[in-house]
Amino acid sequence: MGLELGLRVRALLVSFWVLILMLLSTAAALAESPLPVEWDIPKGHFYTQANGFPVGSSPSGFSITDDGDVLFWTEFRRLGGMLGIGYPVSRRFLWNGFVSQATQKGVLQWRPDQKKAWFVNVFDLLHDAGKDDWLALVRSVPKQLPSDFDKGKSWNDVIVGRRALLNDFPKISARYESAADPLSMFGLPTSRVQDMGNAYVVRLQRTVIQQWKVDVPWAKSGDVSIANGGDVAKEMGLLPKNALYPHFAPENTWKMSTLYRVKGISTWYGQQYHGRVMANGQRYDMNDPTTVASNMFPFGTKLKVTRAKTGASITVVVKDTGDFSYPIVVDLSLAAFARLADPREGVMEVSVEVAP
Repeated sequence: MGLELGLRVRALLVSFWVLILMLLSTAAALAESPLPVEWDIPKGHFYTQANGFPVGSSPSGFSITDDGDVLFWTEFRRLGGMLGIGYPVSRRFLWNGFVSQATQKGVLQWRPDQKKAWFVNVFDLLHDAGKDDWLALVRSVPKQLPSDFDKGKSWNDVIVGRRALLNDFPKISARYESAADPLSMFGLPTSRVQDMGNAYVVRLQRTVIQQWKVDVPWAKSGDVSIANGGDVAKEMGLLPKNALYPHFAPENTWKMSTLYRVKGISTWYGQQYHGRVMANGQRYDMNDPTTVASNMFPFGTKLKVTRAKTGASITVVVKDTGDFSYPIVVDLSLAAFARLADPREGVMEVSVEVAP
């Protein structure tokens, strides 16, 4: 089977396996890792928790630092660290002329004139990008108020009027006002508080506040929570794609371990890429059974890939990366995949561990 047909098979089968994996028990994969999941690096800290893989299964992640004159590590701690704004979910990137970096809760933008970071008005940008219908349907986010809502008001009256939109919901209002500087942290409300089914929800410039009417996995009925604005920006394609790929901490700050392991899906790539330059600078040979593309481990890492169905294993070396995400954990060369399964199957369930 050629790659083109293989890709069509793969697309169908990966969707199937995604559903299956979500139903399978993940207790072992998500158990507390014996390996560190974050550690200090020069001028900052490195976090693996939001790398897109089960926690503790990969040393990839995102650093947040005070490199150069951009003090994101200092600002991250000032804003409450992980508990305040979540884990970093991107590298640094240049956005609209400013150095920026996303965390789970929002997107930080370094303002050199003020020597501090400000949150980007993510939900205003999503409105400008025409995403309100999607946000309402998929994320239960109210649509913005009409553009003439503040017509004729002074700036002070705008602030008073917008904050008054929260008055009928004391818990939501209290959560908003609990921030040291609500305007800097959240921006102004841009919708009324609306009943969105499972929760009462208000949209703000930089985030969304939810008061839950029912128990959900992350909150109980009556609890108030803050949406992950940075994750939503990432999901909706607001952020540059190359900033979202995890990277690895400086070599002298961590050690590779054979305890890194993960279960997931393997795909393969063949003729379409044969002879092309891989991410490590070498040319791809689809007939080389030692080649694997992985976003979880650095180049040169030896991996033992075991097919779940048969228990058969091969050892491969990370030489490439790919435009795929978990539950796909490796993309084997055609020859490597053929050692474990018929390439016409398109995908297979595997376990992957670092080989000695």
